[in-house]
Amino acid sequence: MVEKAMKDVHYSVKPNRNSKQQALEVIHLIKAVLPLERAMMRLKIESSSKEAKKLLEKFSTFASTVESLHWDSGELTLILLIDPGNYRQIDELVRTDTKGTTNMEVLSLKEVIEGDSFLD
Repeated sequence: MVEKAMKDVHYSVKPNRNSKQQALEVIHLIKAVLPLERAMMRLKIESSSKEAKKLLEKFSTFASTVESLHWDSGELTLILLIDPGNYRQIDELVRTDTKGTTNMEVLSLKEVIEGDSFLD
């Protein structure tokens, strides 16, 4: 399927070039032919901070989807889907702004949708 898409965009592998650079180029070209999107990471964030409402706003800006949100006696539990490129920023936010009152856990590195689909 990928080889067919590479032929459709008229891309050929150059053996003397860096493979990572070629992969990035071909992915950019194939996006025009195939509907590609980056897989999302699922994170669980638990906070007992007094500033949990402010943190919720900050975390929501990085999230593509907030799957669940629970307030239990001042504790915030949040499960969200993020772009993997935002992970470092969220990790830095948890480390610096919360001063140890917030825990972050990676639930899954990719969001998988199961089911039948037709491939050419």
